[in-house]
Amino acid sequence: MRKLRLEASPGAAFLAAALFFFLRGRELLALLPAILAHELGHVAAILALGLRLRGFCAEAGGFRLDYAGETSPLGHALIAAAGPAAGLLYAFLASFLWRKTGQDWLSLTAGISLLLSFFNLLPAPPLDGGRLLSPLLCAALGSRRGERICRILGFGMGFGLCACGVVFALEGKGAAPLLPGLWLLLREDL
Repeated sequence: MRKLRLEASPGAAFLAAALFFFLRGRELLALLPAILAHELGHVAAILALGLRLRGFCAEAGGFRLDYAGETSPLGHALIAAAGPAAGLLYAFLASFLWRKTGQDWLSLTAGISLLLSFFNLLPAPPLDGGRLLSPLLCAALGSRRGERICRILGFGMGFGLCACGVVFALEGKGAAPLLPGLWLLLREDL
């Protein structure tokens, strides 16, 4: 049996430092199971499709799973969709348990998981929505055209989030969409 490769980029250290700086302990503890549920969704889909999980890589934008084996464009799309689907399932379960127990932490982790899942479904690479759309577009329109459309969508999503962040800030509602918008615009694969 081969060992799983575990890697962390320098950007992962920056992300961890930013999370520790901006979030309180309770919020970090609510974030961790939401991330775990999301990544386990990807792992379950990889294994269900008979592929081999090779490793995990922590990066500035989150986690990336490396896997090996042959699958169709639909298989790649299913793997991409499985993370947000598991995150939505976890959000539903945590919300249900919150209503039964009244534990506020469950409400917080459900909300975080819901937010992460919907953000991840944006059709912008390297988010899961972009990874879901890319193989389908490439299969339908050809590799070059499909990847180009995904890059354009990613740029549009980044620009739109930045614009929303500026508008929200000017209206006194905070600039929360600005940071993920900048991240989408400034990522290396554009």
